[in-house]
Amino acid sequence: MINVGIIGSLSAVNRHTNALSKVQDIRIISRWLSVGMQEFALESDTGRHCSESDNILEKVDALIITDAGTFCNRLAIAALRNARHVFLYPSVVLSVNEVYHFTQLAREANVILKCGRTGNTGIPGLLHALPELNAISMIELQHYSKISHTGKTYSTSEALLGDMEIINRLIHARVISIKAKGLCMLSSQPEIINARLEFDNGCAVNYNCNLVAAQNEFLITIVAKNKILKYNFITNEFTGWHLQRTENQNESPIFIESIQVEQTDSLYHDLSEFFSLIHSNPAFLSMNDNGFESYVLTDRILDKVMKTLIQCA
Repeated sequence: MINVGIIGSLSAVNRHTNALSKVQDIRIISRWLSVGMQEFALESDTGRHCSESDNILEKVDALIITDAGTFCNRLAIAALRNARHVFLYPSVVLSVNEVYHFTQLAREANVILKCGRTGNTGIPGLLHALPELNAISMIELQHYSKISHTGKTYSTSEALLGDMEIINRLIHARVISIKAKGLCMLSSQPEIINARLEFDNGCAVNYNCNLVAAQNEFLITIVAKNKILKYNFITNEFTGWHLQRTENQNESPIFIESIQVEQTDSLYHDLSEFFSLIHSNPAFLSMNDNGFESYVLTDRILDKVMKTLIQCA
C-alpha cells in the first residue's frame, strides 16, 4: 500500500482524488489545498499551514503536486531529497536547468519522478487509432487560435508545451535538428511560430502555431507507410487514406476510412502508470520516459525563435 498526498487547488485536488479512487493499492492520507498566490497550502483535514506541519513528508510515500508557485517548487525538491516519489506538472518547474536538477535528485534518491501531461485529451483515442506508430515518416501539426474578447486562448509556451507532448507521444526518438522562426504581433513574445523538427529515426515534423489567427483550427496530418491520416482536435474527426494494391481496375487504390475519436481524460492512465512504476521498482527513468522531454523541447524551440527575432530586430 502506497500512502499518497495531493497538493493543489480545490478543483485540482478533487479531480486527482476522483482519478486515484480507481487506482489500486494506494491510500490518500492527506490533501493540501493551495490558497491563491500565497506560498503555503492548507491541509484539508486539519486546516494547518503546510509550513507549520513538520511531518508533511513523513506521512507520505508519494506526492502529487498539481499547482505552481515557489512553495510547490520547494516542496518538490524537498520530497525528492527525502526519497519520496513525485508526480508533478511542468508549471512546478521554473527553468530547464531545474528539470535536470529534479532529474538528478530523483536519480540519487532512486525514486520515480513523473511529469503529468497537459496536452489535448483526444490523444488517447488518436493513439488507439494508430496501430503502426513506428512507420510514421512525417507529421504536420497546425495549431491556430483566434483572439477572444478576453485575450489569447493560450500563451505561446502553453500551446507549444501541449503540442510537443503530442509529438513526443507519437514519435519515440531523439531530436537531431530544430529550425524555427517566429513573429511578434501584439506583444514582445512570438504569437506566430513556424518550426521544422528532424528526429534520429528519419521522421520529420512541420509545426505551425498561430495564436492570432482569424479562426480556431487544430489539425494533425500523419504520413505513415501506405497511408495518410488526418485528425481534427476540435471536431474529433479522424480520416485515413489507405493506399492498397489492386488488380481490379474498377476498385479504387485508395481506401478512405472515417471514424470518431473518443475524447478521453488521460489523467487516470497517467496516475496508474506512475504507481505501476513505483510498484515495479524499475531503473531510473530517462527524459523520454519521465515526461519532461516536451518541456525541454519547448524551451529549445522558443530559444531558436527568440534568436531569430533578435537578429531581425
